[in-house]
Amino acid sequence: MEELSQIRQKICQLNQKRWRLLKCIMNPGKLLTASFYERFTKCGSRNCKCASGELHGPFPWIYQNRKGEKLISTSCVQDKVKEAQLFSENYKSFKEKAAKIKQLDEEIHRLIVQIESLNEADAKEFTRKEGEKRGRKPKNSEESLGREEN
Repeated sequence: MEELSQIRQKICQLNQKRWRLLKCIMNPGKLLTASFYERFTKCGSRNCKCASGELHGPFPWIYQNRKGEKLISTSCVQDKVKEAQLFSENYKSFKEKAAKIKQLDEEIHRLIVQIESLNEADAKEFTRKEGEKRGRKPKNSEESLGREEN
């Protein structure tokens, strides 16, 4: 019984963590479903500083990839850089919290299966023992009595 109590406590703790994460992702703020990063480039001119390794940049860049299909890979509009960076971080945090909720759900399910196992009654207790008669009980109606006599 102590083990069952510990499992219940663990489920309550996991559920509290799950609820805190859910509260966060229910109001995530604006989400930019893309990666924001700073990119350095090489122009290709032989006389430029980038030819010796000192690249141009950093340039704000946005990259979006959904289900293996590249949708966007381009520079970010200069007056939107801070928003793009913030919204991209919001999205990253949102995805991390959603993944954590999934992990918690899996752990809670594992513990529920343990509770089921601990409380499972043995089906053999409810079955006939060897040697006991099986089948239906005879009916006590006149019709069944008449059949037995014939």
